[in-house]
Amino acid sequence: MRRTWGAALALVSMMSAGTAVAEPGFVELAAKGSAVAINDAGVVVGRAAGADGRARAVRWDAEGRISELVPPPGGRYATVFGVDAAGAAYGNTSDAEHWAQATRWDADGTVTVLDFLPGGDYTFAVAVNEGGTVVGYGGDADGKRQAISWDRDGVATVLPGLGTATEAAAIDEQGTIAGIAYSDEGRRVVRWDDGVLTDLGGVPGSTYPGVEAVNGRFVIGGYQTEDRTSFAVRWDRGTAAYPPGDQFSTLLAVDADGVAFGRVGGSPVRWAADGGVTTMALPAGFTAGEVAVVNEHGTAAGVAIGRTYRPLRWSPSGEVSLLPVPAGTHGFALAVNDRGVVVGEFGGRAVLWPVGGASWLG
Repeated sequence: MRRTWGAALALVSMMSAGTAVAEPGFVELAAKGSAVAINDAGVVVGRAAGADGRARAVRWDAEGRISELVPPPGGRYATVFGVDAAGAAYGNTSDAEHWAQATRWDADGTVTVLDFLPGGDYTFAVAVNEGGTVVGYGGDADGKRQAISWDRDGVATVLPGLGTATEAAAIDEQGTIAGIAYSDEGRRVVRWDDGVLTDLGGVPGSTYPGVEAVNGRFVIGGYQTEDRTSFAVRWDRGTAAYPPGDQFSTLLAVDADGVAFGRVGGSPVRWAADGGVTTMALPAGFTAGEVAVVNEHGTAAGVAIGRTYRPLRWSPSGEVSLLPVPAGTHGFALAVNDRGVVVGEFGGRAVLWPVGGASWLG
């Protein structure tokens, strides 16, 4: 049953933080926290410490003003992972009866607990697209875990599985969903197109295949071997492909052309749909790194690894830029919008890196 509460209960200003502060090359959103997602209008979500020092789920509007994403009445905590094109934030809350419940905070502050399955006692949301379609999983009346998608009204739809538990893990802008289904043969990678299930299979020798992202016909993820070494996989419809070589690899992002981004060995890589792997540039003085996120135009962000972790941004042509952080500070890029604006954290602070200068959106 869907439950909604008005803005007066849902939107509370943070007492320890006001408007974001612009510094040369970056915008400090919060002195303690992390920014995890940004939409194309510049609305950011993440976490920040309140006046009591406790971390809270928060949203920054396009002017940098911060507000707490308050749990519904009786709620005990809130976490946030995404924001849609309309500025609605998405995450999970809990209360005395539910250890997790998928939750949406609209731009006006209205909070909605998304539908449970009939007889179910929990839901957990993990991803959202720009249109506000959410995916995750929840328990049914028999206690079975079911993959779920929720529409913009919060109505739940069960996604078909392979006979046992299922979990949705990722969704693209067209509504294609990818996730995991369990069968008698073990853990399988699957996709749903308009609700129709396709079994992409397991991975030979794998103990734990997983999904990171989906974009069009491409799904990316990874698996572990029995010795716990991790390797990347890209599925083109039902065909699996692997980066060449036998080095550790991971893929974290894929664009609409099937170009996947991540890490092979110690190097950040761009893996073309035709199979060619390109090692991406690193700034002078760094020999290792990883691509973490990419937007629809091919602008990528990630990290360079040296004495410190330094956030990076790559242009669609592959030119690399160090994102500014105070000297000696570790920093991480966690999301990039289609305008190339990056958000993340450094030194325990939530940060936004604009495009060209210290304005909010560049």
